[in-house]
Amino acid sequence: MEWLKQMSLKKSLSVIIVAFIACGLIFYFLTKLALNSLLSPPCLCSSPLSILNLVFPFAVAVSMPMLAAALFYKIKLKIPLAQLRMGAKRIMENDLDFSVKYNSKDELGQLCESFESMRIELLNSNRELWRQMEERKRLNAAFAHDLRNPVTVLKGSAMILQKELEQEHLAIERAEESISLITQYAERIESYIQAMTSVQKLEELTIAPKEVDWFVLTKELEYSLSILSAKEGKEIKVLNGSENRQICVDQYVVHNVAENLISNALRYSKDEIEIDISCDHEKIVMCVSDDGKGFSERILKKGVAPFLREPDEDHGQHFGMGLYICRLLCEKHSGTLTLKNGRNGAKVTATFYF
Repeated sequence: MEWLKQMSLKKSLSVIIVAFIACGLIFYFLTKLALNSLLSPPCLCSSPLSILNLVFPFAVAVSMPMLAAALFYKIKLKIPLAQLRMGAKRIMENDLDFSVKYNSKDELGQLCESFESMRIELLNSNRELWRQMEERKRLNAAFAHDLRNPVTVLKGSAMILQKELEQEHLAIERAEESISLITQYAERIESYIQAMTSVQKLEELTIAPKEVDWFVLTKELEYSLSILSAKEGKEIKVLNGSENRQICVDQYVVHNVAENLISNALRYSKDEIEIDISCDHEKIVMCVSDDGKGFSERILKKGVAPFLREPDEDHGQHFGMGLYICRLLCEKHSGTLTLKNGRNGAKVTATFYF
């Protein structure tokens, strides 16, 4: 029956009807001959046979189309209709993990192919929508994560100014330093908001390297880190053995990475954090160490990935985006981010090339 499956619906229906009409006529004439031979000469059973002789043509005329329709449905309609019904039900249940297969070149076979193409397009659209939702989720998490440190520095600077004003111990130099930091971080937040609203994913973020004095960069960094550490009541040791020079880097990127690494270290350290930052003619190397429990095997094995957090971490407070953002920013500066466990805790090294 495979040849019949490949015919069009109209042609296959015509073939089945003609075949059943032919079979019906042959069966009718053979039966008619048999009944005539039984009715001649007349016998006792001629009356029932006469009735059968009259009814039989109508029975054949009615039964043949019904049998033809049943065979046509079984061969040409049953399987594709079941496939399409199943597919429509699965789509209504938001389940696209199936396929519609019907090996025929007729109209229903073409309809099944079109239905399968539609399913594939829907699946691809859903996957793309899911990917965009994940990108937006990462972007929102990064946005919330990266605003936390600048806001903490702003609040800390404002509290220091307020406290010294209340105690009437505010020195002009100290006030200028705090106001300069507040202005710098306000501009940083503003530029960051503008950047994040114009991109669709984190990888689209761009950097803007500018000439900056090495000592100025490290002094501002030390001051902002001291505000972050004061909130946690822990000590940060900053080691800087490099000589002063002009470098071309994105200062906000360097500060962002340093603050994210220090925030992580503050969360896991016991008492002390050390940041060793150095600079030569081509790169900045920043190494942050703490005296905490170190990275778990899971983190060291999987590396830096978005939303990857320690198993016992408070997921309501931390998004698992800090190290991932640091890695992306280092890579934007042609650098790297590496994780390992030192003698007393975790150790993260960030490199920026210029």
